Amino acid sequence: MLPCLPFLSKECSGASAGTGAGLGAHFLWGFAVLFWPLLTGMDPVSIMSHRMIWTAIFLGGVLALSGNLGAAREAFRSRRVLLMLLLAALLLGTNWTIYIWAVTTGQIVDSSLGYFITPLLNVLMGRLFLGEKLTRPQALAIALAFCGVAVSVAAFGQVPWLGCSLAFTFALYGYVQKTLRMDSAPSLFVQALLLMPAALLWLGITEEGFGLTGHGIMRPVLLVSTIFFTGLPLMMFGYAARRVTLATIGILQYVSPSIAFLLAITVLGESMKPADMISFPVIWLALAIYTWDAIHHLHKAKEKA
Repeated sequence: MLPCLPFLSKECSGASAGTGAGLGAHFLWGFAVLFWPLLTGMDPVSIMSHRMIWTAIFLGGVLALSGNLGAAREAFRSRRVLLMLLLAALLLGTNWTIYIWAVTTGQIVDSSLGYFITPLLNVLMGRLFLGEKLTRPQALAIALAFCGVAVSVAAFGQVPWLGCSLAFTFALYGYVQKTLRMDSAPSLFVQALLLMPAALLWLGITEEGFGLTGHGIMRPVLLVSTIFFTGLPLMMFGYAARRVTLATIGILQYVSPSIAFLLAITVLGESMKPADMISFPVIWLALAIYTWDAIHHLHKAKEKA
């Protein structure tokens, strides 16, 4: 068996391990904005297809080494579980494709707006679908976030479709992961397997040599390396999603957009649009209120414990 790693072993459990795994996942996703531009010139759907294929191979190896392939086989015996996994896979594939397109076309700031909104959507979904309590500061934070987007639309006539689509698809993905009764690695392995036929078909039709030939040795090396920004952090995120509340997931989920935003404006040379000057400060204020409330309640819970 593998050593006790939070996202691989059932022996490691609890909210602390889940928080650590979620934080690690978002650090990897945040710094990935420096990696994806290395694949500029390749179709975003093709990159997404390679991510799915290498994720399936990577997770298959992890499950084989840890003796957990049986958990993946169990998923194929339940139509309901399989449909939920397919829904999760489609949401994830859509989110990946939109994000890769945004990063490789110099729209990291716009994409980070979506991931700043995601935590607040997680809290709202937790209240609507899972019965998690919504405090007054949380309600205020959600209202402020929606106001930030609405004021931007009213002032500049621009709907932030890119950010909203990323926020909606990833928040829904987090909700589906939360409701699945599967460990993170088997769940993600099955999701990748379900999309692998479509990924192979797409690459076979649109890319010469499945995108691995004709571009030197660096192209296949980079494509295989996508597992470090895909399979690994997704296992960590899936582990966290099942062991902490959606509110905690929400706090963690603005680590990666914060890193991406800072790298975009300091390293990659992007700038904020006029509409962003309204949306971002209001959403950051909402996140500050939400974070203060979450930390306050975590301290109270520790005192009671």
